[in-house]
Amino acid sequence: MTLSRALGWALFTIWATWCFALQGVLGHGSSWMPDLGLVLALSLLAHLESGDAPVAALLASLARAAVGVEAPVPLLAGFLLVFALALCVRSVVELSNPLWRALCAGALVFAFQAWLALVHEVRLGSAGLAGAGFAPLAPLPAALTSSALALLAGPLLAHLPGLTPLRRRRW
Repeated sequence: MTLSRALGWALFTIWATWCFALQGVLGHGSSWMPDLGLVLALSLLAHLESGDAPVAALLASLARAAVGVEAPVPLLAGFLLVFALALCVRSVVELSNPLWRALCAGALVFAFQAWLALVHEVRLGSAGLAGAGFAPLAPLPAALTSSALALLAGPLLAHLPGLTPLRRRRW
């Protein structure tokens, strides 16, 4: 790995940490808060080589675990799942197209948020603290706002300062 790519990964981690922290500060638990860090990662993933997806998933999960309350292992599993799905979708549709980028980001944010809600419910259930149960449509507001964010700011997020060495995939 060259020094410029290592610096690019470090800056991606910093940008992702800032996005997740900003999401936590601005969201205050609101279900309508877009998943800023995941939209950043998915916007960049459209330009990454397939082999870079596990590195991006690891760094994104570390960034979210640093400022969030979720457990790191489910975060890593969720990011790996979402990035694998994104790579499958990327092989079929052009993710640099605004409409496809927005639709895919919304669907993947929905899947990621549903995964975290399911993990949370299972953890509460195993502790004997099961609450109202799993609500399958609870991630919908975050998915809709994340889709709008990907539509409006996706290219800007993928071109944040320092991320140029990571963008190798050209269309």
